[in-house]
Amino acid sequence: MADLHANLAALEAVLVHAGSVDEVWCLGDFVGYGPNPNEVLARLDGYSLRALAGNHDWGAIGKADLRDFNPDARRACEWTASVLDSDTRAYLQGLDTAGVMRDVYVAHGSPRDPVWEYLTNLRLAQVNFGYFSNDVCLVGHTHVPVVFRWRTGKSGAAAFATEVPQADGEIVVGNDRLIFNPGSVGQPRDGDARAAYALFDPEARVFRFRRAPYEVAQTQTAMRAVGLPDRLAIRLQYGW
Repeated sequence: MADLHANLAALEAVLVHAGSVDEVWCLGDFVGYGPNPNEVLARLDGYSLRALAGNHDWGAIGKADLRDFNPDARRACEWTASVLDSDTRAYLQGLDTAGVMRDVYVAHGSPRDPVWEYLTNLRLAQVNFGYFSNDVCLVGHTHVPVVFRWRTGKSGAAAFATEVPQADGEIVVGNDRLIFNPGSVGQPRDGDARAAYALFDPEARVFRFRRAPYEVAQTQTAMRAVGLPDRLAIRLQYGW
């Protein structure tokens, strides 16, 4: 999962929807935008959790210059920084921005620039395949689910393709190399308000892309109650 953005209702829906799992991998941005930064981390207590830091995590703990954020994101980071408890702050401080989890390369933004680069198109993905050696890379940051696939034919020629994962569909690695973005739990931006995540079977080398509906109004009410920008609340119901 990626980009939880302090949306406890969405995270709760994903955990229930996913059922029993061996590990939870979070690709960064636990906090920012949403109303429950401390509660999101606390809800994952007891899971075997592997995680990265994202740009909003950095912004909330003073590792990123808030002038690099748009006005709404900046206000959300400032509010988040004011309410982080010591345990959440210490956890975010200790996170790396890229690494390897069970032979899968992981980064928040991209292998080339783990904190800030948005992998929004195939051209950028082709460049980034050169920045990791694993067969599979997982990223977040854009909040849009997508698969970039690199196939090598019998002649040795490379062919690149972009795929849009479908809910309840499977993404088979096979003999290819992939960069996969599972979308956002806490603030989807692909026109679907449901929380996005994926299940990974490392032995079969298969990802199962999933969408979990949740009570968007619950998060919107909580955001308004603490004075977060209303635009951030409104966008949740439209998935943009």
